[in-house]
Amino acid sequence: MCLIKPDMSLLQIIELNPRSEEVFHQYDEELSACLLCNHLFDSLEDVAQIYQLDINHIFSRLQALDHVTKGRY
Repeated sequence: MCLIKPDMSLLQIIELNPRSEEVFHQYDEELSACLLCNHLFDSLEDVAQIYQLDINHIFSRLQALDHVTKGRY
C-alpha cells in the first residue's frame, strides 16, 4: 500500500493508484467542475481547500479503493 500525502498532486495520486481517478470524478457533478481537468497538477490539500472538501473523507475513499484492489491480484 502506497502512502498518499496531502501535498501530493492529483496526478501523483493517480499514478500510485489509477482507480483513484474514480474518486475524483465522483466530485465532478457535485462541484460542477472536473477536478482532474482543472487541478491535475495541484496538491490534494490545495484542491480540498479551494472547494472546501473534507480531506479526511477523500482519504477514506482513496483507502477504500486500495482495499478493494488488494484482493484482485
